[in-house]
Amino acid sequence: MIMKYFSLKFLSSLTLIASICACVDRNVAGGISEETEGVVAITDKTIAGVSQKGPFAKGSNVYLKETKDDGSLTPTGKEFYATIRNNKGQFKIENINLESQYALLTVEGYYTRESTNMFSSCAISLNAATDLSKRNSTNINLLTHFEYQRILNLVESGATFAKAKAQAEKEIFAAFGYEKPDRTAEDLDITGESEEDRILHEISVMVDNGLDNSYTPSCEKSKALIDTIANDFATDGIFSDSLTAAILEFSYQKNTSNTLRILKQYAGLGACSPVEAGNTYKMQRTVFVGGFGYDYAICTGTSWSLLDSDEYNNATAAIQHKTGIMTDPRDGKTYKTTSFTTNGKNYEWMAENLQYAEGKYTWTEAMAIDDSLVNKPNSSSILKDDSVHQGICPENWHIPGFWEWKDLLKYVGSPNKLYSKNWNKIYFTGFQLEDNMDFNAEPTFFEPYIDCDGCNSPYANFITYTLEPITLDRATTIYQHYITDYYYTYIPTKVNDYAEYADQIVKAISKGTLNIVSALFASDYDASDPYIPYPYFTIIVSTKTNFEVNVRCVKN
Repeated sequence: MIMKYFSLKFLSSLTLIASICACVDRNVAGGISEETEGVVAITDKTIAGVSQKGPFAKGSNVYLKETKDDGSLTPTGKEFYATIRNNKGQFKIENINLESQYALLTVEGYYTRESTNMFSSCAISLNAATDLSKRNSTNINLLTHFEYQRILNLVESGATFAKAKAQAEKEIFAAFGYEKPDRTAEDLDITGESEEDRILHEISVMVDNGLDNSYTPSCEKSKALIDTIANDFATDGIFSDSLTAAILEFSYQKNTSNTLRILKQYAGLGACSPVEAGNTYKMQRTVFVGGFGYDYAICTGTSWSLLDSDEYNNATAAIQHKTGIMTDPRDGKTYKTTSFTTNGKNYEWMAENLQYAEGKYTWTEAMAIDDSLVNKPNSSSILKDDSVHQGICPENWHIPGFWEWKDLLKYVGSPNKLYSKNWNKIYFTGFQLEDNMDFNAEPTFFEPYIDCDGCNSPYANFITYTLEPITLDRATTIYQHYITDYYYTYIPTKVNDYAEYADQIVKAISKGTLNIVSALFASDYDASDPYIPYPYFTIIVSTKTNFEVNVRCVKN
């Protein structure tokens, strides 16, 4: 479809709306017959209803226009007149005699705005087209107004009134992202309690806000928006891409359920369930939110998160590497590996956690260091910057050092490139995960944040040796913050330092598995290097807390 631009169309549609209103009789079935119609005269009819953008003010004018008996909806020039009886928008027109049951209604006047609960500063008009042979009441509202010109166009092209009405109603609900309800637009009341009434109220609020969440627009802007929507819809029964984008953007901020409906209607997205968590789909059309266009959607497990093309392409971009297999000669277990070259150095990493013996180890067990060293300074040459520390790894493999982790992270560019594709099914990160390096990192436990009640961060971290001599109760953890994508580091210090933080965290994770990644002094931090973790806050790590860790080994 050729895009009809939002900014232009918004300024032209209210002129089509000679507002017509009629309140639906709850005792009359709301469905529209699609049988072959015959024109019948209306004699001594009384109809009642409510006219609502918000409710029209007392004294507003309501007109009922007679149409020709050929079913063309052409006005004969004969009109009936009434005024709104109260500030609820109620009206009644009596002694109606028509040569055709098809009548056109218009309401003109001021109305109560949903955004301010005050009368509007400008008058508007709304329309409705109705078949009075089957009604004693009919309401005038935004939905009857938006479908009005569409009905006239369809009848002019040869459709019967019943078929034109049914088609226009189905189309207008779909355009706003809703399934067509059983009741017609003429039955709906923004003050009602039904699901259909709620839909009308949502649309009325949306229009009153001018599709803008940042401020309450002028009455003139809301009026122009009504014109734009009516004009946009009248020709083909759908909204332009730009108008749909504006509705979708408003819905994202105001009404999540409506957003999901619109994504289904316009972007071809189905339900997002836990089974679909982490799956990414290309949408049928670009969705604009906040001025940015999004072409992909990823399922969080409960709702859709949008991705632009750059995000998607970056997430799916191939990273040069080779996969392989290694065998631990101690027990014959085999492990997947991933290899790459950076800065002239070749790396081969295990792409699975080491499962030798129990598979999880205390820090000293994994390092194969005597526990007696934990609680005293160690300035010996056990852990040198340039050392290769085998620890619990197989022969010719070793525990990775901090700078080896740094080289890996810098090579892939983001921790997201190391996460297993299953990660989003366990804990949604907000990113598309492709496991571009076949590294297969998965979360092992969740730790509550100290400063955020109810917030939890996932961990997928691994043991490493330190880069310089330190006391062995000074290990650290690197993890990805689930919002900012920064790395933070836990730097254990002496027991007297940050004791309150230490107590809280130790209690929080004492029942879980701590994955120690690396040791890092604050002096190692370089703000200009995004791949060096930022020292964040501290915990005490020692064998006394009996923490266990995962191990990935690197080939010598």
